[in-house]
Amino acid sequence: MPTKLLPLQQASVEDLFLLAYVYIDDYLKAAVYSGLFTLPNEPHQKATYAELMTIALVGEWLGEASQEKWYQQVQTTYRPLFPRLPDRTRYLRIQLNFETIYADLALRLPHIDDETVYVIDSKPLVYCAGTRFARPRAMSEAASGRGGNGGYSVKGRFYGYKLHAIIDDHGMVVRFAIAAGNESDPPLARALLEEGEGELVLGDRGYQGCGVYAQPRSNMKNPRPWWGAMRWVRKTIESVFSRLDRTFHLMLPQLNSFRSVRAHVCRKIAAHNLALFFGGL
Repeated sequence: MPTKLLPLQQASVEDLFLLAYVYIDDYLKAAVYSGLFTLPNEPHQKATYAELMTIALVGEWLGEASQEKWYQQVQTTYRPLFPRLPDRTRYLRIQLNFETIYADLALRLPHIDDETVYVIDSKPLVYCAGTRFARPRAMSEAASGRGGNGGYSVKGRFYGYKLHAIIDDHGMVVRFAIAAGNESDPPLARALLEEGEGELVLGDRGYQGCGVYAQPRSNMKNPRPWWGAMRWVRKTIESVFSRLDRTFHLMLPQLNSFRSVRAHVCRKIAAHNLALFFGGL
């Protein structure tokens, strides 16, 4: 059994395609039927949207870093499964247009309730680092920021974005946002949380004052209780960020627009949550 497929307990890549396709096809049909979104129906279209999403997500599970190379491999090696595929540029354009669909797919999998403890944190998405961050860049939405010192955060100055995420006790991402690298954590936390939810969410010291149950600073006069178990629970989000980096190659490749950054991140999070849903991580 190939090592890459062990997490999802599939005997072959073909079985992995089947597992993903059945779920994604049912999801798209239900979403269209309920009026959540409308998929374009173009004449003489090659391959269904469920097939193209399946190809992309299986590539993420297999750790394929390049969308283009993976798609070329599918066209040659798995042609019996996908006999009619569009050209490479159309495939990449569709993946870009499916940003909101991947995000919706990801966030429909976890369930928010009052008995679960959640964890919030942010992670730099580095477009460039070191001496290059001060040079003029084309992406006006990005900004120079400073990374932290622990976990999988980036140390020192960088240019790019930050992924702000809330995860549940299973490691699923339940909410997330992408902001400029210089955006501080508390405002994004307030935007992601609904009223009264902060008491169920653990955060580090940077989330003081925004409703999150945050680790107290050493100079606080009346600090909240903070037990060792809370520290270890909070660190689970660093494991999630590490998995997104190592398995799904979250760190930004050579992308040239904020739209492509959003589509890139949404697809990675959808692959992560769906793999957890299938019991594969």
